[in-house]
Amino acid sequence: AWNTWTRHFIEFYTGSYYFHVTLYKGFKGKKDRWCSRCTICVKTHESSHREIQMFDSAILLIQNPYRSLVAKFNSKCAGHLGYAAKRNWKSKAEWLDFVRSYVAWWSSNVLDWLRFSKGLLVVRLLPMLWEIVAFLNVSVSKEWLLCMEKSKEGSFRRRGQHRHNPESFTPKMKALIHGYIWTVDKALRAHGRARLPSEYVPR
Repeated sequence: AWNTWTRHFIEFYTGSYYFHVTLYKGFKGKKDRWCSRCTICVKTHESSHREIQMFDSAILLIQNPYRSLVAKFNSKCAGHLGYAAKRNWKSKAEWLDFVRSYVAWWSSNVLDWLRFSKGLLVVRLLPMLWEIVAFLNVSVSKEWLLCMEKSKEGSFRRRGQHRHNPESFTPKMKALIHGYIWTVDKALRAHGRARLPSEYVPR
């Protein structure tokens, strides 16, 4: 998942609807109240009508569900920067239950923001920084571009050798995930948005 990486690129004084001690050292705005308007943007995973209406506008990151599933499972089992152990991947019940619940949330989150947001920038694939900068209505300096190039890896990405890179999406899982992908793609078209990238559905 790359919401943390996107926030690293935008500005480390981004805020959050939540507070995680492990990320505070890098994102100074995380201790401010999310509604204080002291930060350039605020991270949230919430998608109820009431909570969406609290925001004047939003940047919706639609991640590749396959990559996002693996990243989120790693986080669930080993924290923000760790990797799930082999035993977690080998537990078919644990992995299947996670796939079922997470992909359903992935879809409903997109659908709710499309339906209820007052102003929305939809971002797919890698973060489209120029579109984000324009959407936030901020100016960009040459120094910022140089800094971005030097710091593009950030401090909050998983590093080192992957302990397990599973090819464990069964045909049943793929059928389930593809169904949700088509639902999201259809909703995007209905709202006049560009379709999901073809790479979101492995051929």
